[in-house]
Amino acid sequence: MILIKWKPIKELENGDVVAETISGSSPSDIIVKTGENIDDDLVERLSMRGISWVSVFAKEESVDEINTMISNEKLDEFEKDLAEVCDKTLKEGRIDTEKTERMSSDIADEILADYGDYVVPSLVRLKNFDDYTFTHQVNVSIIASALAAEYYEQDEKSVEKIAMGGLIHDMGKLWIPPEILKSREKLKDIEFDIIKKHPGYGHGIAMLSGIDDDMILNAVKCHHERWDGKGYLDNLSETDIPFEGRLLMVADVFDALTTIRPYKRAWEPYEAVSFIVKQSKKMFDPQMVHLFLRSFGLYPLNTQVLLSNGETGIVSGTKRGAISRPVVSVIRHNKEMKIDLSKDMGLNIKKVLKLRRVEDGE
Repeated sequence: MILIKWKPIKELENGDVVAETISGSSPSDIIVKTGENIDDDLVERLSMRGISWVSVFAKEESVDEINTMISNEKLDEFEKDLAEVCDKTLKEGRIDTEKTERMSSDIADEILADYGDYVVPSLVRLKNFDDYTFTHQVNVSIIASALAAEYYEQDEKSVEKIAMGGLIHDMGKLWIPPEILKSREKLKDIEFDIIKKHPGYGHGIAMLSGIDDDMILNAVKCHHERWDGKGYLDNLSETDIPFEGRLLMVADVFDALTTIRPYKRAWEPYEAVSFIVKQSKKMFDPQMVHLFLRSFGLYPLNTQVLLSNGETGIVSGTKRGAISRPVVSVIRHNKEMKIDLSKDMGLNIKKVLKLRRVEDGE
């Protein structure tokens, strides 16, 4: 597929290839021909003739260069380190801030190092039930950090603080009785009331540990506040909820929905994204929903889709900002081919395949 885009002459680069023939007052007065290479002399000539915009052949970006955010080896390392932090916190009543800050910096570095036009958002990682707390907190930290990288335009310090908030956001659950926390049955109302105290416990533990940064503290205390005011601890609503709490809540809910629990199945990633979109202006700040979609797209990694040409494919990546037009891998002539729907406007996703039913109350 030949791609063409318009560029103002001040943005033309040496090596750009002209995609149109431009004539002057008569057909024989050729200012520039299709296929000419842009150089300084040509730019000057176009400017002198009053040409301000020119169409050029777009340079192809390789969709093979799609970055996976964090390797499984790194994830294993983060989970092991966080398990040690949690164990020490339970024994001493304080968070090992030095180790947690180092982890936050590592997560931010990993996210920002692979912050390119294309990403493979590894939003879901299988969790062992007994290790759920550690895996969940690492997952939430990574997802939230990716959102922060997008929102804060890759400001490293801000991403590190959000990563820290994600890592310790559920530390207050260490103060919840284990028989409630690890119950293999759906919680009773009175048990859930106890669970709802964990953001406050976590906030207290963080302050006792010497953490005084508002971004981190807000992420811990407010990650269960809902946009409609029906959350907890303080029943805050809309922009009364600190930004960090609104951001963490989206990451927290996505990871929780896509996790299997004894009393519920794991949702498909596309189901969870659809739920988040549906709950915009209810559970979630619409700005955070848009930020999530801008970062990860509507169709998460490995979503099976039917294309408008009848082919079936698997989502293999997302171009940042291309919310509904991911990179899709299809098999043609026994070879895998990646189609970037953000460029191939002749194709679109007709429907998602093999999707289970989502119910609001599930």
